[in-house]
Amino acid sequence: MRCMDSKTHEVTYTNGQCISGETATQVQAAQSPAEIAQERADAAKALERSKAQMARDDAQRRQREEQERREQAALARANANPENSLACRQARERYNSILVESDPDLSTWGERSTVAQNQMEMSCLGAAAYQQLQQARALQPNAINRPQWGYTRPLPLRPIPQPPAKIVNCNVFRCYDNRGGVHPIP
Repeated sequence: MRCMDSKTHEVTYTNGQCISGETATQVQAAQSPAEIAQERADAAKALERSKAQMARDDAQRRQREEQERREQAALARANANPENSLACRQARERYNSILVESDPDLSTWGERSTVAQNQMEMSCLGAAAYQQLQQARALQPNAINRPQWGYTRPLPLRPIPQPPAKIVNCNVFRCYDNRGGVHPIP
């Protein structure tokens, strides 16, 4: 019932009777007990459907979270080995691009290739292994690490013919010849 106060014109709605002095208008016909029971049954079915949908949504959310957790764990395992990392691949590509330049600037090529090689080794080996590699290199007698004491006589103008250099030692990134020369592995 729609009840309207005749003095204040305030409107209220009720399932019962209006207070005396208010005008009453029937808005909706009263429902029979069978209609009320059917409405309650429909509401109960809707509630069950809603609960079932929420359960399905929850199961899908848990499944997505589990899949994301597995993907993150796989990514963490891949990144645990620095050789598989994106930084290693990029550093290796940069180093290889410097090595295969068709017309390199010889004044900066050696320095650029050394810097690129050091960056590649650091990215691919990790800090601890890179430090061990540098310590091992410091102990190897090659042209870069050979100590210089006192006066060194100038090189002769004509090179003395020597037999070709022979590779005596290789590691993951370089080979060393019997004269102390360093050769990159392509």
